[in-house]
Amino acid sequence: MRRWLGAFLVSTGSIAAAGAGVLLLGEFYNLSAVRQHPAWVYGAIALGRDAVIALDSSGIDLPDGFTPIATPQNAAMFQDNCARCHGAPGLPPEDFALAMLPVPTNPVDMAMNRSPEQIYRFVSEGLKMSGMPAWQQRMTEDEMWDVTALVEALPDLSPAEYQALLASAPQPRPEPAAPTSLDADPDRAPLLMQQYACRSCHIIPGLVGRKVHVGPSLERAGSRRYIAGVLPNTPENMIRWIMDPQKVDPLSAMPNLDVSRDVAADMAAYLFRLSPPELHERDEAP
Repeated sequence: MRRWLGAFLVSTGSIAAAGAGVLLLGEFYNLSAVRQHPAWVYGAIALGRDAVIALDSSGIDLPDGFTPIATPQNAAMFQDNCARCHGAPGLPPEDFALAMLPVPTNPVDMAMNRSPEQIYRFVSEGLKMSGMPAWQQRMTEDEMWDVTALVEALPDLSPAEYQALLASAPQPRPEPAAPTSLDADPDRAPLLMQQYACRSCHIIPGLVGRKVHVGPSLERAGSRRYIAGVLPNTPENMIRWIMDPQKVDPLSAMPNLDVSRDVAADMAAYLFRLSPPELHERDEAP
């Protein structure tokens, strides 16, 4: 028994030492965006990513009549929301995206190497630790499929044709519509707050992140007497505050994130569920 235990400990220690050596010598530990991953690390990450994406997209069904197509509407939507990072025919990404690591994938390469279902999966749900956001809270399902159809059509689209589509797009270009709901759904709120980066300024129960103190913790936001020190804390006023903070308090540092009313209602319902007013009647706004 002792011999077996000793062999196990030696083996475990050897594996741990070898792993540490690989991490150090392979420079996997270096988090700088000016240092590339070693080729073997990049390959391992890509292999795992592609396997997961293939599995995730296997349950996605193409809409009836789906076909690769470029229209003024979906070209404008792609240009406004996607080309900033990915570029477009004859157009580069914006400066901030040029030095990202990993570099955002060229959309023509996407179309050539990924199925429509996989492209839709990336558009809808994004990809952790890559800079790719999820668009499902800012676009309708139809709009996400329109973007997918545009990406699929890009290999056959010349820069001149793409520019012509943008020139003929409706002006001003329509904003992507958020999904609508009839009733507030607090269960959706953690995902919504994540997608609107609320956690970058606030500690929010149910969301993982750093202990930030830019704005107050939202743990008891529903129980405070006033919002921003000026509005009685009611669900309707909470919705107003989330949608347009500066309209309530012009001196507030909280930005207007163009949150739609139904999304703000879900967020407000979640905050009041976390801390109903009757549980903390004496809590004050910070």
